[in-house]
Amino acid sequence: MEAFHPDRVIYNIVAKSGRVEIGMITMKFGGTSVGSAERIRQVGEIVKSELARKPIVVVSAHNSPTVRMTDTLIATAKAAKDGKADTGKVAEAERAICRALSVDPEAVGIERLLERFDQLIKGIAMIGELTPRTMDVVMSFGERMSGRVVNDVLRREFGINSAYRSSVSLGLRTDANFGSARPDPRCYPAVAKQIEDLDADVLVTTGFIAATDDGQITTLGRGGSDYSGTIFGTVTGSEEVQIWTDVSGVMTTDPRIVPSARSIPDLTFMEASELAWYGAKVLHPATMIPAMENDIPVRVKNTAEPGHPGTVIRRRIEESEDAPIAKSLAVMNGVHLITISTGRMFGTHGFMSKVFDVFNQNGVDVHMIATSEVTISVTTPKGVHVEKAAEQLKEFADVIVDRDMSLISVVGEKMKGTPGVAARVTGAMAKCGVNIRMISQGATEINIALLVQEAQVKTAVRELHRELFE
Repeated sequence: MEAFHPDRVIYNIVAKSGRVEIGMITMKFGGTSVGSAERIRQVGEIVKSELARKPIVVVSAHNSPTVRMTDTLIATAKAAKDGKADTGKVAEAERAICRALSVDPEAVGIERLLERFDQLIKGIAMIGELTPRTMDVVMSFGERMSGRVVNDVLRREFGINSAYRSSVSLGLRTDANFGSARPDPRCYPAVAKQIEDLDADVLVTTGFIAATDDGQITTLGRGGSDYSGTIFGTVTGSEEVQIWTDVSGVMTTDPRIVPSARSIPDLTFMEASELAWYGAKVLHPATMIPAMENDIPVRVKNTAEPGHPGTVIRRRIEESEDAPIAKSLAVMNGVHLITISTGRMFGTHGFMSKVFDVFNQNGVDVHMIATSEVTISVTTPKGVHVEKAAEQLKEFADVIVDRDMSLISVVGEKMKGTPGVAARVTGAMAKCGVNIRMISQGATEINIALLVQEAQVKTAVRELHRELFE
């Protein structure tokens, strides 16, 4: 087997392995779409309406105001590390969903999974240790239980010839970066063959999870079931990947901030990638990678409003002359601004390398950067690693960390080459009295990012939305 290159996606994998006819469409249903009996039945209606397209159904763990399964699994594991081994909340929540749907938890394997989870939690409590590898196993139970429930409902209530297989049993493989693993495209032909050999009209499988070559369970990072959706779309040569969630597509901004925000009919892959990276929660940041590499359209739809066309994301779109100059405003809260200053930077080679070596050692992502001869300013997500990195940087520079900041990103390919966009953005901030701490526009010109105080972010977003969309 050739060396593993995690950044490389195999192009046209289906052309190499043979098109899998049952994979004409991949439908990924998020946690809110499978969070209650009512929503799961809605999923059944949606899947039944698409039977002619031989769908693959990728599911997340249950997520609703009463059942936030992944969060409950994590909290249970953390409590076990401190010596409290109590799996009652997880078991009660899963059994309640089974009762509401008349699912026999023993027959579909839920009770067996709950028993294994209980054993795992007792083991964590016994040794008092919770490693990233163990946490991945803990979190995997949500999708593994949800997949069994959804498959049983499809078969019993909707008469669909469906089959459940976890992504692990299908052979989806990743590296060993537990907590945020990256898929190994070399496994795709074998996964495609496993799917092709199934005697079913619909495959139900798990998002978010996979395994290493030696069978250790991994996860693709929180929200990674979107990523799983486009991976399975690539594996099967799907004509379209649908991401079913609780909003009617990608919005012009967060409707909780701007109630008049509206759905965007279409986005390019680049626009969607920028929005995901800079805080839009509808899509996982890595989701676009397989779709872009294999030119597979991605459609974001609302489980509660299946008739709404949602947002379709593709390589190219035709923009009308009267289309808004921007597509959407993404918001990322909880950002830190790190300012690094020293006279030793002046005329010195290698200082930047030294700074970024510290960030690399501590696993700190940098979103924006601005430099002068004696100062570097960067923005990063909040977290314990930021504090550790700042302490290391203080060994050779003066460091100031400003907390409680927010990044606002104005995204749209139509901004490219259009004069005056930055002036409209900064003018809107001046009009509403919001101070811009940092601003960035890349050479691609499709994203203008602003750093503001988190306390002012709602005011800033509302004014920008009025200026650009209303």
